[in-house]
Amino acid sequence: MISEKWKTIAGQVLFAAHAFVLVLVLAEGRLAIPAWLHVFGRLHPLLLHFPIVILLLALVLLLFPHWAKTKEDGMEYGENLLLLGCLTTAFTVIAGLFLSHEPGYDQEQLAWHKWSGLVVFWLSSLLYTYLNQPFPVWQKAGMGVIAVSLLVSGHLGASITHGEGFVTAPLASDAPLVALEDAEVFSHVVMPILEQKCVSCHKASKQKGGLRMDKPELLTKGGDSGPAFVANDPMGSLMVQRMLLPLDDEEHMPPKGKPQLSEDEIALLEAWIASGSDFDRKLTAFSDTSSLFLLAVSKFSNTKSYDFKPASANTVKGLNNFYRKVQALGMDSPALSVSYFGRSAFDPQSLSELKDIYQQTVSINLNNMPLEDKDMAVLGNFPNLERLFLNFTDITGEGIKHLQGLEQLRLLSLAGNSLDAAAITHLSELKNLNHLYVWNTGLEEAQLQALKSALPNTTIETGYKDDGTVYQLNPPVIKYDRAFFRDKLEVNIQHPIQGTSIFYTLDGTEPDSSNHILYEGPVEITENLTLKARAFAPGWTGSALTSAEFIQSAKSPKTYSLKYPPADRYKGDGAKSLFDGHKAVRDSWNLNWLGFRFTPLEVEMEFEEPTPISEMALSIWYNSGGWMFPPQEIEIWSKKSEGDDWKLEKKHRPSQPRKEDPSMLTRVPIPFQAEDTRFLRLVAHPIAALPEWHGAKGQKGWIMVDELVIN
Repeated sequence: MISEKWKTIAGQVLFAAHAFVLVLVLAEGRLAIPAWLHVFGRLHPLLLHFPIVILLLALVLLLFPHWAKTKEDGMEYGENLLLLGCLTTAFTVIAGLFLSHEPGYDQEQLAWHKWSGLVVFWLSSLLYTYLNQPFPVWQKAGMGVIAVSLLVSGHLGASITHGEGFVTAPLASDAPLVALEDAEVFSHVVMPILEQKCVSCHKASKQKGGLRMDKPELLTKGGDSGPAFVANDPMGSLMVQRMLLPLDDEEHMPPKGKPQLSEDEIALLEAWIASGSDFDRKLTAFSDTSSLFLLAVSKFSNTKSYDFKPASANTVKGLNNFYRKVQALGMDSPALSVSYFGRSAFDPQSLSELKDIYQQTVSINLNNMPLEDKDMAVLGNFPNLERLFLNFTDITGEGIKHLQGLEQLRLLSLAGNSLDAAAITHLSELKNLNHLYVWNTGLEEAQLQALKSALPNTTIETGYKDDGTVYQLNPPVIKYDRAFFRDKLEVNIQHPIQGTSIFYTLDGTEPDSSNHILYEGPVEITENLTLKARAFAPGWTGSALTSAEFIQSAKSPKTYSLKYPPADRYKGDGAKSLFDGHKAVRDSWNLNWLGFRFTPLEVEMEFEEPTPISEMALSIWYNSGGWMFPPQEIEIWSKKSEGDDWKLEKKHRPSQPRKEDPSMLTRVPIPFQAEDTRFLRLVAHPIAALPEWHGAKGQKGWIMVDELVIN
C-alpha cells in the first residue's frame, strides 16, 4: 500500500500539475514552446496508454470494491490507482498541449480531443478529492461520466492519429464494390490504397509535412518537400522514393509501426504514375498489356455472366511465361485475358498453345507483335472472343476473313497497320462490332465511308480528319528481330500513312531536312550504333524522334547458369535473358530486365570450344531515383577444363555516376581479353552503399541488366 507520506507528495504534485495545465490552457495563444519541450510533447501517444488502463481499472474497483479480498481493500486499491491515474493523466495532458502547438493538425478536430482529455483530467482529480466524502450517488455518476469521456477522448485521438473509421476499418471489404467496366483507376484503385496506408498522416486533421492526400487536388499540390508525384516518372516521384526507402530509415513512408504497403500496392501506385496519373480515366481505357491493367484487373468483378466453365488454375499457370500473360478478366470470373510482350520473342505458333483455353478467352492483345495475315486463322478458334487488339502488327487485311465466325467480337483495334482493299471487304462482314479502330491505317476517305455504310451500328474511330488543323505525325516504327546481333542485322522502318518520307541517321545525330538519309529499303547494321528516325509528310508537322540502339554481341556460351536467382520482380527469363539478344526499355516492368540487390549477378558459362574474347560488357540501366547503379565490382574467373579450380583473372571497379548524371541505358565495359576461353564465370556485385548525395545514402543499390555482351 502507498504510505500517507507518498500520497501527500503525489497530491501536491497533482495540484502543481493542475496549475501548470491552467497556465497552458489560458495562455495557449501567447506561448512559445522551446524545441526540447516539443520532444516531450511527442511522447503524448506513448504516455496516453497508461492513464486509460489505470483509470478504467480504478473505476472498476471503486464501483465494485467487493471484488477484492475485502471491500475495504477494494476501496483502498481503487483510491491508490485513481491517484496514479490522475498523475499519469496530468503528464499526458501536458504532453498533448505541447504537441498541439506543432503545425499540421486540423484545429477543430484537435479542439474536441483536447477538451475531452481535459474533462477526464479535471473530473478524475475532482473525484479523487471528494472520494471519501458522503456523496455516493454523485460519485458513481461522476465515475460514469469519466469512463464515457475517456472513451470519447481516446476515439478522437485515434481518429487524428490513424484516420476516420480506424476502429471499424477491418470490417470493411477490401474488394471494390464496382464492376470492371465501371472502375475508375484513381477512385477505385489508387485512392483505396492511399486511404488505408497514407491518409491517416496526410489529411485535414493531420498534415504531416504539409501534405494532404485525401483529395485529388491536394495530392497534386504536394507538401513542404514538393509535389508528391511527377506524372510519367514514378522513380522521380517523392511518394515512390519514400515508399522504397528501408523500413528503418526515418524518411520511409509509411513510418515504421504503421501498416506498410505491399509490393503489389507499391507497383500499382508506380504504374498509375507511369501511365500519366489521370484522375478520371477508366481502367478499361488501358491496354490489356499495360502494367496498370494487369495489376488492377483482378480486384474487380466482371458483371457479365458466362456459361462456360473456368479453366483450371494449373492450366492458366502453365501458359504464363515471360512473353505471355494469361489472367482472369475480373474477380471470380471464368473469362480470361491473354496479352503478349516482346516483339522479338513472339512466335505466331504460340497462339495454338492456348487450345486448352479457347473457350474461356474473351480478350487477346497482340499489339506490336509480328503477326501476318497468314497467322490469323488460329484466331477463329476463340468462340467467345470479345476484344481483339492488333495495333501495329504486320497484317494488311486478307487475314481479317478468319474473324467472321467470331459472333461475340465487339471491339477490334487495327491502328497502325497498312490496310488494303481486302480489309474493307472483310471488315464489312463483321456486323456485330460495337467499336472499330482504324487510326493510321492508310485507308482513303472513300474506303472509310464505304466501311461506315457497311457497318452503320459500329462506332468507327478513324483518327485524323482534315479540318485545316496541322497535326503532328506519329513516329515511324523501327522493326528488327534483336537489338543485340552477331554479324549483321536487317532493320526495317515503317509508317502507316501513305506518302510519308522517313529520314534517319546512324551517327547519333537527330535527323532533319539538312541532316538525314532517306529511307528507301532495309538498313543493314554491322557495327554498334544508334539509329534515329523521324517521319515527314506534306500537311503534317514532323514526327517526334524514335530511336533504337544496336549492339554487336558475336559470341555466346553453349551453356550458362545463374548461381543466385534474380529478384522476383525483375526475373526476366532467368539466365536466358543475358544471351537472348532482347533489349530492355526504361520501364521497371519490362520483362527483359534481371534485377539483383542482395545477391550478386553470378553467371557461369561454358563455350563450345576454346574461344578468343576481346571485349565484354554488361548492358545495364542506370537510374538513381530507382537505386539502379552500375556494379560496385566485377570479377572474371576462368578455368581450362571441368575438373580444374576457378582462377581469378580480373577485378574491375566501374566508375560510379555523379549526382548530375542523367538516367540512361548504358554499357559497363569489362577490361578482359583471353585467347582460348572455355569456362568463364562473371560475378557483378551490387553497390553496397549508395553515395552521400543519394536520398537513400548508405543503402544497397540494384543492378539492372538485360544482356551480357561478348565479342
